[in-house]
Amino acid sequence: MNRLALKCGLTAAAGVLTAAPFAAGAVYQNVLTRRDNRDLPGLGELVDVDGRAVHVRRMGGPAEGPTVVFESGLSSPLEMWSRIQEAVAEVAPTISYDRAGIGWSEPGPRPRTAGRIRGEFERLLEVLDVRGPLVLVGHSYGGMLLRAFAQEHPDRVAGVVLVDAAHPEQLERSARQRLGLPLMRASVRSSLFWSRFGRNRLRPVGKDSQLTGLPEVELKTTIARMMTTRNWAASEAEIDAWLAHVVDEVRAATLPADVPLFVVTAEETEKADPVHGELQRELASLSAVSVQQTVPGATHLGMLCSAGSARGVTAAVLEVVDAARTGRAVKPVELEPPGDQP
Repeated sequence: MNRLALKCGLTAAAGVLTAAPFAAGAVYQNVLTRRDNRDLPGLGELVDVDGRAVHVRRMGGPAEGPTVVFESGLSSPLEMWSRIQEAVAEVAPTISYDRAGIGWSEPGPRPRTAGRIRGEFERLLEVLDVRGPLVLVGHSYGGMLLRAFAQEHPDRVAGVVLVDAAHPEQLERSARQRLGLPLMRASVRSSLFWSRFGRNRLRPVGKDSQLTGLPEVELKTTIARMMTTRNWAASEAEIDAWLAHVVDEVRAATLPADVPLFVVTAEETEKADPVHGELQRELASLSAVSVQQTVPGATHLGMLCSAGSARGVTAAVLEVVDAARTGRAVKPVELEPPGDQP
């Protein structure tokens, strides 16, 4: 064999050896995704909305309204609302859902603008035949998105709860969040790439994760959905749209002037970035009838997952529901440290 043939042969062999782990990883990811789909189904139901499956969890009907709707943060399946939704559903009808590509919902068209997401949510409400007033509850990025619906349909907004919600000017006004943005984008892109080969599954969720406060089934289901390539692709699309479209779409979005508004802030987020606290208090000024409270010891995701923090958020939601029903002013609620007890 001459040198050229030998070199070509070695190069080809190296290519096969390099590709082999990726091929094996892709098979591994496919097999485990199918297993999770079978063993860890979503807590809700799949509803057809214009030919696309949307994962929805409805609880609490036929209780007295208004209907409480939960809007999740980036990458977050609806199971993360389980503690809060189950408690609120004891006194009011509730809906949580996965946005396009997140959790069990099928992907939707891009870009993922606030207007497009609002339109998909409007159609979902029509399909579910939800026509009465709503209490909108949004966590993180979801808190910013729901403002697009409130701007378009102020007559349907009976109340709003913003849970450690994003502010449209946070990247402009917070140096910490500006510096963290490239790291977050890089992390999402890395997770998207490696999710195709199952590598994300090799990094188990540790005991110090903010997710671990969820009940066992909800925790396993949430992690399983977050391991899918589809979930990470949807997350990347939402981040791209957030920066290119959503900030400008909701910057001037208002709420009805006297709507009951409760802004619930995570203490640990505020400690890490004092500007965050300033922005949270500014969100409370969106309504003349509002309360802003900080949950002691709460983390950004722990607001939903930790038993104690979730009880605080639940209390805020129920306070807004009662204020909407009775027409009274919204009042502060009793809050407690996170805790692990159910």
